[in-house]
Amino acid sequence: MPPGTTRATFVSTGETRWDVRLDNNAVCTTPCAVVIDPLRFVTLHSQDRSPSHLAVGYLPPGDVLVQAKPRAQGAFAVGVTFTSLSGMGLAAGITLTAVGCATDRSTMCQAGLITGGASALGLYLSIDLLLSSLPHVTIGPAQAAPYAAGNAVGLAGRF
Repeated sequence: MPPGTTRATFVSTGETRWDVRLDNNAVCTTPCAVVIDPLRFVTLHSQDRSPSHLAVGYLPPGDVLVQAKPRAQGAFAVGVTFTSLSGMGLAAGITLTAVGCATDRSTMCQAGLITGGASALGLYLSIDLLLSSLPHVTIGPAQAAPYAAGNAVGLAGRF
């Protein structure tokens, strides 16, 4: 293996298969192993109906294991739903607080503060759930690691 090259093993942590592309040219589909020359930009493209694209970037020299995690559909749907609902709750809390505190209605002002605070916390947690459900890639040293992708199982890494 020439100096500076990378021996990369690409696997998917779910059922989604990913096309591995070097400088936007497809070279293989997960699970696969490729020797990559220095300064070649790596991306992954899912084979879904609405494909996801992950920028892996430039890989370090040596042996690496690249794991692609597809979008968690259930967590994504819950995140979108609760982001919408808690955003509406925050808008209602702001309105109640503004009207209640400006017109000396202490119960409306307190209700607005409680609604706004709880909704702001819900909005933060919903956005966090939404972001954690998005597809992402993990790059690590290539050590023996099991993988299962669709109907293929194996042991990827360096022995």
